[in-house]
Amino acid sequence: MSKTLHAHLDGNSVLTVWFDHVGKSVNTFSLEALGELENLVAGLERDGSATGGVIFTSAKADGFISGADLFEMANLDSDAVSRFVKQGQDVFCRIARLPMPTVAAINGHCLGGGFELALACRARVAADRGSINIGLPEIKLGIIPAWGGTTRMTRMLGPIRALPLLLTGKTMSPRKAMRSGVIDEVVRPEALLAAARRLLATCDALNHRRRPSMLNRVILAVPALTNVVCTTALRKTATETFGNYPAAYEMIDTVAAACRNGLETGLQAEHESITRLVDTDTCRNLMRLFFLRQESKLAIRNKLSIAGHAESGTEVRQAAVVGGGTMGAGIAHALIRSGISVRFLEVNEPALSAALQRVHGMIGSDIRSKRLSRLQGEAAMHLLSPATTASLEHHPHSLKMMNIVIEAVAERMDIKTGIFEKLDQYTPDGTVLASNTSSFRIAALANAVTNPRRVIGLHFFNPVSKMPLVEVVRTGHSDAAALRMGVELASRLGKTPILVADGPGFLVNRVLIPYLAEALMMASEGSSIVDMDREMKVWGMPMGPFELLDQVGLDVAMSILDSLSASFGEHVLVPEGIHEIVERGWLGRKSGCGFYKYGRKGRPHLNEGMAAMLTKSGEGGTLDSNTTRARLILPMVNEAARLLVEGVTDSADTIDLASVLGLGLAPFRGGLVHFAEVEGLDHIVEQMDQLGNRCGTRFSPCPELRTIAESGRPMQDLAAMESTARPASPAA
Repeated sequence: MSKTLHAHLDGNSVLTVWFDHVGKSVNTFSLEALGELENLVAGLERDGSATGGVIFTSAKADGFISGADLFEMANLDSDAVSRFVKQGQDVFCRIARLPMPTVAAINGHCLGGGFELALACRARVAADRGSINIGLPEIKLGIIPAWGGTTRMTRMLGPIRALPLLLTGKTMSPRKAMRSGVIDEVVRPEALLAAARRLLATCDALNHRRRPSMLNRVILAVPALTNVVCTTALRKTATETFGNYPAAYEMIDTVAAACRNGLETGLQAEHESITRLVDTDTCRNLMRLFFLRQESKLAIRNKLSIAGHAESGTEVRQAAVVGGGTMGAGIAHALIRSGISVRFLEVNEPALSAALQRVHGMIGSDIRSKRLSRLQGEAAMHLLSPATTASLEHHPHSLKMMNIVIEAVAERMDIKTGIFEKLDQYTPDGTVLASNTSSFRIAALANAVTNPRRVIGLHFFNPVSKMPLVEVVRTGHSDAAALRMGVELASRLGKTPILVADGPGFLVNRVLIPYLAEALMMASEGSSIVDMDREMKVWGMPMGPFELLDQVGLDVAMSILDSLSASFGEHVLVPEGIHEIVERGWLGRKSGCGFYKYGRKGRPHLNEGMAAMLTKSGEGGTLDSNTTRARLILPMVNEAARLLVEGVTDSADTIDLASVLGLGLAPFRGGLVHFAEVEGLDHIVEQMDQLGNRCGTRFSPCPELRTIAESGRPMQDLAAMESTARPASPAA
């Protein structure tokens, strides 16, 4: 009996193949699944005269096929991976050559190998749900689509249209995929199979209509033009990735081969490329991060279940958000997008109106990008129930049905404390109270309520719609059920939750602040702002420290720095001139001017006046690349060590995951701790000592880091070491 698919032949001789991996929530191509598909194809080749057409679809409610089983693939050696890739290519080529028409009926997420199967079919139809993701994201794992996806997409669309999709690995909604030319039709979900049956009769006509544009046909036919397109792509890739992602270069070479010599050569190039890529450090590091992300929720559940609390009562059906600024509006938007009713509270009517406009603008963007239909957007906005905080006095029962209330008001302790005092009065004891604060201790807010067990932190990152991480913060009193609700909510919103103990800056900001502060110190010594930003992008960061400060807003960054300065002590120094800069209104992108000047046209350029004001001496001068990177990166490593020693987290893997998802730290390096261990902790400590002698005690390695470096132990061992700095709240 098949464990991964089953098939049904109807009275019209149409065979519907249902992918349904028993015991799994999603369908993937394991060795077993690929073998069962191969057997089914062999049967069609042998007895296909009785079959008028084949529809491939899924019995899973929200997913078609999510690609290869990466957990299984990670355990294969190079030779086994090579055979696995070759088997997949052969099966999909045999599907493409079947004498009867084939249609992929895509009812849910269709990614990687799942989409490569769809591309091997003669036609593709998708359900009209904006939440569905379609595409080939393999490059984000350090590999390329190698079951024919790279070659077939190139031959279908031409290199000009295919390369941007392949090189970014971006997924598309069904309607966007249809506009790009890789999906033939988008229909109502309930009409999906009927549309697939209709397409079986029109596949040949579709194939004729689907030809690449005239320009792309010419490029495919003229090798010299193919060379121009691929050379341009190589030049752009080198500028954007600085050579850190070998899969991008392999992708372009494979596309070139597919253009010049057709399907067979393209498939051979795919096979050779992925065989090389799976043995690279970049691929191994990106795969590791993928596994950490997949396992994070289970790891948290295991930690919380140790406390012996039941799993029930963690589903969020109704929520309230207090505060409608950038963060509050983003959180409210994420909640209603997930089908959760939201009571949206602001201090007065003008502020509430502005908050509603922010959420409406976000929904409008979803509609324009085809992630939501206009009807779905209107339905989402209807889930939002606006009110002022003053109205709670007249309607004291309006929050009685809330499962959770998320506070996202301004970063002022007096305001936040006042909000929690009100929430304590107007919500029942079973309602979880969460704060989105980025700089205050959750325990201080918990002191404002009668039952501190129901208070947790839910720290989202800006912009909420794009940032994939949520820090779930526990105090020494937080109830496991409350924490579990926070974890489940973050997961429902499509975020990756991490569990951290209450402490200054939690995890991400705790690591980030020394990095940003040291960049400011280096600028004050005369180091080039532009050069520092470039150096960190070459190292692998998505943007430099000053670009990041402009993105965050200097007023916000300095507020966090000021509130955490006492906690950091001598670990962090900030130049005096930065506060004067904030007072001038040079706040970054939102004010049009920060470290860079931002105009409507052209690239941002350095704000010379701001750089001159910040520079108090020329002592630092121009630094070499190694010194620049060491001064910026090593303080983060040092702080990561302190996080483990103090029990803010008990997992080095959590720091790696958070540093990539929350900071954007060079994913190909595998995370902050992984980078430090690859460099060698003894070498890291030696560099810190050298910088300490030259620049001050803030670079001195924490004693525990020195101890494990001397004994050759991993950073994970820091979590088991005793320290007087360890907080009273339990380790996360």
